[in-house]
Amino acid sequence: MATQTEHYGLTAGVVSDDFVQPDHQNRVAETLDRVVGNVVRQLISAGVYSGWLIQESKTVSAGQGLVQGCWCTTSSDQAITGLQDDNVNYVFAVANDQSPDKGTVDFSAQLSATGPSGAVYLGSVELDSDGAVVEIDNTSSADRGCFPLLTRTVGGNGQIEAVPGGGQIHFEIDHGEAANFLVPGAIEFEAVGDNFEIELHKTYQKAQFEVVATNSSSYPRDLIYTWQRWGIAE
Repeated sequence: MATQTEHYGLTAGVVSDDFVQPDHQNRVAETLDRVVGNVVRQLISAGVYSGWLIQESKTVSAGQGLVQGCWCTTSSDQAITGLQDDNVNYVFAVANDQSPDKGTVDFSAQLSATGPSGAVYLGSVELDSDGAVVEIDNTSSADRGCFPLLTRTVGGNGQIEAVPGGGQIHFEIDHGEAANFLVPGAIEFEAVGDNFEIELHKTYQKAQFEVVATNSSSYPRDLIYTWQRWGIAE
């Protein structure tokens, strides 16, 4: 018997004699395109992940990257179209009709450094009047900033002795040496026992956060604590 997925209510568990309505298939396609497409476009920078270097053979080496929201991969050298002799040619990776599903990509050159909308700039190649390569630039202003999202967890512990009864202390947890997060995430802070009320502040900071601890008892108590933090690493 067909079931529905937990998060998006898509039809699953279909067997050979189940009848699937056309709108069920449409929902799968539309959901994937909307969710995955937006996550990829907004969380991963378009550009080259690896390879795709302009070569003396006037080709682009094997590589992969994100072009117009499509993850594209080439496994061998690819020709560059549109090269013009006796000019500096600016080379771009451009998505095509098969980029979304098959991950193919085109490499084209033009005389303007302003490429097609959504194209990824790879670099430039200068040709002489005979079409021979004079100079190749794979680094200057090229879009080689497409990197995987790396999550990291950091943590620690500590102790502050003899916090006065009813007293409040402020202190900072600095984890910059372990992780200066690109996007700081959730924090888990635990104090041993039930004598302290804990508040966390400045949790938007990338390399530290602030703790406010109040001793709710009438007697001096030691604050013994542990903490963990998650985030997307730089």
